[in-house]
Amino acid sequence: MTSVGLFVPLVAKPSQTDAIVEFFNAGYNLVPSEPLTREWYAVKFEDSNPPSYALFDTFAAEQGRQAHLSGQIAKALLENASTLLDASPEVGQVDVLVSLVKPVKEAGSTAGVTKGLRVFFTAKPDKVDDVRNFLKGAIPLVEAEPGTTYWYAVEFPGTNKFGVIDFFPDDTGRGAHVAGKVAAALFGSAEELLTGAPELIKLEVIAAKVQ
Repeated sequence: MTSVGLFVPLVAKPSQTDAIVEFFNAGYNLVPSEPLTREWYAVKFEDSNPPSYALFDTFAAEQGRQAHLSGQIAKALLENASTLLDASPEVGQVDVLVSLVKPVKEAGSTAGVTKGLRVFFTAKPDKVDDVRNFLKGAIPLVEAEPGTTYWYAVEFPGTNKFGVIDFFPDDTGRGAHVAGKVAAALFGSAEELLTGAPELIKLEVIAAKVQ
């Protein structure tokens, strides 16, 4: 089971958008050298200005996360940060509360998905347990969505912040998810459980590896 992860947002220098895509493709080829990295996604925030990207990785345990942080991909990112990025990357450590991974045959360099969503939200202080339980209980609804290939509910430990990061084969799958029962329940409960409306960002998958 996946239990921990990393979410690393990256703001590229406008002149380096092609170079950062090349960096992600090089990172994709390094993932097999990290056997403890379960899933690895490199994404672009759609319609972002300045151009924004992110890396999202998952691990079965802390050992895998630490191995990744000291591995070749992280080292290459830090070495190239001043060239590629407007600011140093901020590494966000997350707990993966629950996840759903549907294996894809002949997945290619994007693990069978092209689109994604990053939905972050903050629980009211007295509703943290309720939000956590809501996310853990959402799996049956996600399983009923044939177009949702990978789905992760995450918590930023030590904060009231949570998120859902998920991936789809195409826009049709993403649209069905946005119009589906999980999204309806989350947004419908926002006033009761959250400090504000969830922040939804559409993602384009540049490269992904599910090991």
